[in-house]
Amino acid sequence: MAKVRKLRIDLVITELNQGGAEQCCVDLALFLVSQGHQPRVVSIGPRPHPPYDTQVQRLDRSAVPIQFVGTPKWYQFPLAWWRLRQFVKSDRPVIAQSFLWHANVMSATVYPSLRVPLVGGNRVAEPRSYRHFLGALAAKRMSKVVCVSQSIADWTIDRESVPIEKLCVIPNGVDPQSIDRQKQIPDPRPILLFVGRLDPQKGVDVLLEKMPALLTALPNHRIVIIGDGGMRAAVASQVQKLQDPSRVEILGQREDAIAWMHRSQILLLPTRYEGMPNVILEAMACGIPVATMNVEGIAEVLGPNLMEQTARKDHWDEWCQLAVQIASSPERILRLGRLNRIRVETSFQLHAQLKKYEDLYIALTQNPSP
Repeated sequence: MAKVRKLRIDLVITELNQGGAEQCCVDLALFLVSQGHQPRVVSIGPRPHPPYDTQVQRLDRSAVPIQFVGTPKWYQFPLAWWRLRQFVKSDRPVIAQSFLWHANVMSATVYPSLRVPLVGGNRVAEPRSYRHFLGALAAKRMSKVVCVSQSIADWTIDRESVPIEKLCVIPNGVDPQSIDRQKQIPDPRPILLFVGRLDPQKGVDVLLEKMPALLTALPNHRIVIIGDGGMRAAVASQVQKLQDPSRVEILGQREDAIAWMHRSQILLLPTRYEGMPNVILEAMACGIPVATMNVEGIAEVLGPNLMEQTARKDHWDEWCQLAVQIASSPERILRLGRLNRIRVETSFQLHAQLKKYEDLYIALTQNPSP
């Protein structure tokens, strides 16, 4: 059996704050280290401050090199380009992988011109049309584009006109054993949990609008909100207007979100568009049901249990009714939670998904594109 070549790999991401793409990038870096490769992580943005630096701490503990380009603003693109190019030129990797739109576009202007094959990463159905155009230009310079779900692959073909032969689908994954180590006893007062960026994309405005109806229909429940973002002040203001603000707890950014999932009865995610949300996979691994929308990637995650846990896209009243129906039925909660856990264990094991990235890099470096 031929010895596998150990690779020097750049993993380029827009920023290293806490989020699904950032977690995937770091998971991949640590996996590659475990396989004997030499990854380094490049963040276009600056080093995040606590408590937003969890992913940076994970890399530091494993001594994975990190390069912060330190240019988070769009008007700093020329400076970011120059810094990244100088960095790569001084110490070229064998292959590079980019995550998220900004990193895709930036990496496409640097790595291929230095004869370093680039693998792009499409993770969300981006609604802004100008990004489709620039994403399409970037994809022309990539050796492959990894899509996080088949829905995103279809979107990439349709919106960015990327040929199907350039695409491959590698889903997100979770480690159920790691999640089990954070297990908590369910809270005596049932919790409806939201975990995510406080942003309209995640439907935070919908959650605020529907909170009175949820709390009225479920008088024994409380709502816990974990995350940070541009809508945090609006969330705090709206909660204070409720008849009983004590029934909603805003925790901000937390490192123990998984423990809160174990304590909760159901995950709420009235999202507008996605790719394959990590938070839903994590909730499923915790053995709890979700109330979400049937947007990109959700059907692939939930599989045969889709219809019982989703509302149609942009049908917010339907979503609210769904959340109440699930939370009102102990039998349904237990059944869906058990089915979700089985689904994750059989289809979304983290190690198996990360191995697909490694196999792709090995194939591309052994058989580079002309």
